[in-house]
Amino acid sequence: MDGYTLADSLTPRAFSEMAGLDYEVAKALYGAYALEQDQYGQLLSGLDEYAVPLFDLLVFLKDSAEDYHLTLTLEDAGVSDTEDLFDQIESAQQQLKNDRHSRMVLYLNLPVESDETFAFLDTIREVAGQYYEGDYYVVGDSTSARDLAESFVTDNLLIGILSALFVIAVLLFTFRSAALPVLLIVVIQGSIWINFSIPTLTGQPLYFLGYLIVNAIQMGANIDYAIVISSHYQEQRALLEPRQAILKAVNAAFPTVFTSGGIMAAAGLLIGNLSTQPVIAIMGNCLGRGTIISIVLVLGVLPSILVLGDRIIERTSFQFKGVDWNLRSVKGTVRVRGHVRGYVSGFVDGNLDGILHGQLNATLSTDGQISPADEEGGDGNHA
Repeated sequence: MDGYTLADSLTPRAFSEMAGLDYEVAKALYGAYALEQDQYGQLLSGLDEYAVPLFDLLVFLKDSAEDYHLTLTLEDAGVSDTEDLFDQIESAQQQLKNDRHSRMVLYLNLPVESDETFAFLDTIREVAGQYYEGDYYVVGDSTSARDLAESFVTDNLLIGILSALFVIAVLLFTFRSAALPVLLIVVIQGSIWINFSIPTLTGQPLYFLGYLIVNAIQMGANIDYAIVISSHYQEQRALLEPRQAILKAVNAAFPTVFTSGGIMAAAGLLIGNLSTQPVIAIMGNCLGRGTIISIVLVLGVLPSILVLGDRIIERTSFQFKGVDWNLRSVKGTVRVRGHVRGYVSGFVDGNLDGILHGQLNATLSTDGQISPADEEGGDGNHA
């Protein structure tokens, strides 16, 4: 009211003008408050300059109404519901003070996370330590951010390594190659490092929780783009040379990668530019930017890596004995023995024992054989 807040200290004259009370009534209220607080000097020196916080005065008025037989008629001061007024005051007091602790709210003109902010938190603790001998706590978004950064540096490194190892383990059994999963992880992890180096180079703030969330999403979602291209490449590589195979693989995977990645990038950038919450906005921008970087690396860098590392991928490939199937590609006249599933001038899924004239691109059981047609009864080439 009239520009005053509950924390302001008012004299009897100011309080009477604000509340619409008679000045003598206001002085009587201040005198009762001084007696309650054992401030007898104020009574002797006069109450004209006696300033009392409005909050304390209203609480005293509420608590002492029955003892002093006061009738609370604040309607003239613009208060329609006196009981509601005191309920709000009591609620405010519970938020700021109880039997064990009192609360002080500070608003800092600093970023949520920065070296300057973290240094100022230490200053707050030093100043508080000069006045409070017992326990005191500094809480808030900045404190949480610093505690997380200090507590999870080691854990973050461990989580990053374990996440990469788990992804490699899954891809290891999917592609049956020890080198291919590592190459895919390198590409996606490289996009993550590039993504989070941009805020550092441009001086933009980066929230620690946002880093963890975007890191997990980018690793889990963008690895699919690399898997799509690698799967197509392996299929084409059984029939074509590496360069021809990668061209067909990229052409086949481009619509999927571009559509899925474009949607995720657009969604992240829209959230980053439309959200008014700084943490959400930075997370959205990082996610959108990271997805774009992943698409560029997957479509522009991964194909070259697959072609250059073709021999390494082939030499590190393995099969599961008695369980897995061996993909073979032959052309000409050969003798085939064993269970065949695939295309032999048409799709075949069955046990064969005969001479093939044509082209075969199919998986062959581990006990199957492919041998030249003139080696009747020979050992042949074991799959």
